[in-house]
Amino acid sequence: MESSNNNGAGLLSLFLYTMQEYDGIVSSVPLRTRDDLCSDVVHCTSRDYGFEYEEVSWAAVSIRMMLQRKYYSNGESVQLKRLLAIAERDQRFDGVKVAEIRRRLKSLKHREVELSLPNGKVVSGHFKNIEDVVYGGLLHADYDKALRLRSFPKDVRFYALAPFVIERERLIVDFKELCLSSGVCEIGTIEGDRAPIAGLDVLRGEDRLIAKSPYWANVAGHDAMDEEIEKTVDALSEDDKNALLVAMDFVEMLKSEPLDLKALRSVVLRDYWADWDDFGQASEMIKSIPAPGASTHVMHEGGAEYAQVKILPKVSHAWVTNTPQVLTGMYLVLLTKRFGMWKVNGIMNSCVENGEVERRS
Repeated sequence: MESSNNNGAGLLSLFLYTMQEYDGIVSSVPLRTRDDLCSDVVHCTSRDYGFEYEEVSWAAVSIRMMLQRKYYSNGESVQLKRLLAIAERDQRFDGVKVAEIRRRLKSLKHREVELSLPNGKVVSGHFKNIEDVVYGGLLHADYDKALRLRSFPKDVRFYALAPFVIERERLIVDFKELCLSSGVCEIGTIEGDRAPIAGLDVLRGEDRLIAKSPYWANVAGHDAMDEEIEKTVDALSEDDKNALLVAMDFVEMLKSEPLDLKALRSVVLRDYWADWDDFGQASEMIKSIPAPGASTHVMHEGGAEYAQVKILPKVSHAWVTNTPQVLTGMYLVLLTKRFGMWKVNGIMNSCVENGEVERRS
């Protein structure tokens, strides 16, 4: 669902989306704490939390500072204070829990820090000091802020700011959990009937002329003529032709009812027979692909003895492209060459494909 919804419900859904992104990023740069050492951040230092300064820890805190900006700055659509006001008017929310998060937010704002510079000037407040970090050399480059950063030991700045940053993280995480438990819906998606495509070399100037496979109309390319398909296949090496034929035969076998296990095993590496079991799971995967079409561009990632054949959904008519693009929703049939013969060793869903995309049919 496409929406520019800016009402209360829309902003809460938007907040949940931003928190999905937040969680995904910060999980890659964890900052471990020892909460049992300190129950009240007013009297805590970063050392009490179990933090030890090192560059990776500073990076983890810096990333959180940047990501948290939208939750604690005036004018932002997902400012926590604004969202709490929305939640207070929303009957789905437990008023006591909302009030507790607001109390913690207010308490956090009253916990201040001062960093005294060599010239005697003082930078007061967590917010001001975080602004120096974020705008001095991360999101922006501000000379005065950078000068203050250069004039104060980074490890001491870390010990002063890290507990505050972690407490702010706890607030937004707890509010996220409250939103989820209160039935706030996640943000929707843009509705449409075309595959999302990323063009990698648009200067080639190839137009989007695919009409007979409308799902792929976003691709820079055109509907293929019969002679064009024949020419494309003829241009393949014998090795690639064989790999393509094995992959296509395998797909057709998986679509058959009942499954011919003997025929399927004849095109699969013996080493992997046990992994395929009765081929039921693979058959369900292939049957779930609407109007599958195989790419004539055989990949060889891993070397000449390995091949990957792409299976695309909703190919109602062959089409051709000569522009590098990233496609979504593909499947890969994985093959290995043994004793001069191509055998299947796997099939997988591939969310994206990078690199030169040539001809498909």
